[in-house]
Amino acid sequence: MIEEDKTIKNFYSGQITVFMLMLFMIVSSLLIAQYHSAVYYACRADSERAGRLSVDSLLAGYVKPLKERYQILAFDGGFGEKEFSQEKINGELLDVYKKNIQSSIDKKNIINSTLDESLFTMLIENDWRFLLREITLNRVEFVREDGLETLMKMLKDKNNEASDSLQEERQEAERASREETSESEEDKEDGENEEKEHVDDPRDIVTDIWDRGILYAACPGEYQISDKECSMGDVSYPESGQEMQGEIDFKDEESIQGMFKKWDSIFDSDNMLKGTVEDAAAVWYMEEVFHNGTTHLKDSSDNYERVLEYEIEYIIAGNEKDEENLKSVLWRLLALRCVMNLSHILLSPEKQMQVTETAGVIGAALVIPYFIGVIAFLLKATWAFAESLSDCRALLRGKKVPIIKSDATWHLSWERMLSLNVSMLDGYEGNEGMTYEDYLKIFLLIQNRNEKYRRMTHLIEKNIRLQNEYSNFYLKNCIYGVQVTFQNEFSVGENYKVQTGLSY
Repeated sequence: MIEEDKTIKNFYSGQITVFMLMLFMIVSSLLIAQYHSAVYYACRADSERAGRLSVDSLLAGYVKPLKERYQILAFDGGFGEKEFSQEKINGELLDVYKKNIQSSIDKKNIINSTLDESLFTMLIENDWRFLLREITLNRVEFVREDGLETLMKMLKDKNNEASDSLQEERQEAERASREETSESEEDKEDGENEEKEHVDDPRDIVTDIWDRGILYAACPGEYQISDKECSMGDVSYPESGQEMQGEIDFKDEESIQGMFKKWDSIFDSDNMLKGTVEDAAAVWYMEEVFHNGTTHLKDSSDNYERVLEYEIEYIIAGNEKDEENLKSVLWRLLALRCVMNLSHILLSPEKQMQVTETAGVIGAALVIPYFIGVIAFLLKATWAFAESLSDCRALLRGKKVPIIKSDATWHLSWERMLSLNVSMLDGYEGNEGMTYEDYLKIFLLIQNRNEKYRRMTHLIEKNIRLQNEYSNFYLKNCIYGVQVTFQNEFSVGENYKVQTGLSY
């Protein structure tokens, strides 16, 4: 009986021992699982932290002069070389990633790390989205609609009206000439014996001034023209410029018609910028960071070296010489001013009467009375052109010129036109209207956006390359954002991919 009780007691003791062992194993397994889980998540957290620090470290190495001079954040993916180096970027990302892993508490539990994939967002894409995001920051709110399209349509209409008026005068003169079949000998003798009034033809004077070159005609006498020149053949997005000045014979209606046709393309609304508010804000940005032909008139603390002095003019014209860019912009400015000045003359009865009287004298002297209408129109165009030369000179001296002039803001009287010399083109002291920079904004706003932004990148690249450590800087290599995937092998037998991304 005693032995039986002892056997039963041992039996129950054995059961308790097995139960306790099983409980211990379960608890131990749970603790081990929790430990492995803690190790895994700790390694995972360290990996994600290292990934964020890796891309942060890369983008923190932005090009300093690009930020300081042009307010643009971007990383040079060429590392100072001409070609983009994805291998070097990947190596830098992985190196920083591993260093951050080694500084973590669980570094012994992360056996190996590799870079699986890297994707880059370039600063300059086809739609210029990221570049515009940088340069228009805090500027969009200041941009308002200025009715630019309405203005350019008005200029185009005025230009076409002037061309049509000249054509009508020519046709009327030819019709009248055909109707006159003969002239009596008596009338001829009377005409020959009659003393003809003499008047200096202002067309000859303006032609003489113009033939000396647009810079002589449209720049004030004291204006110092930059002789800087810079080859743009080695930039990221090269292109050729445009030279627009042409020869003009103010006595030849076909030459004046040709002038109006050339100007018509400048005012063509089909070529206008159909962009967004961002595009307009970009023009304000260009005015802030780039120089133009009147920047020297301002007090500025900007002492940066530049490859060209007339930078805005380069963006508009695209030539490698400051002189050629200034010529091209002045030609556009003359087109705009001449069309508006001619419109003022055509709407002024007093000015029309003065010109018609002179045209009659010139027509009588040339014995071509039927072409007085044509001569009168050519004189009006000459007057408008001379006034426009005066406008250009005033603008380059920092003065203002209104889009539409009145008698009060008109500079050259007809009496002065009859005895004109180049010094008379100076002297307009306009203090109302638009400045030279305002007119440049108009030209920038109507310019093709791709052409405009490409030329802007030319200047940025070439100016930054003036610093020795950035002599091979290319915007096409600049990174705006990065997305990277790291592969990790943990000591607990798990692999984990870290995917992280960042942009400016």
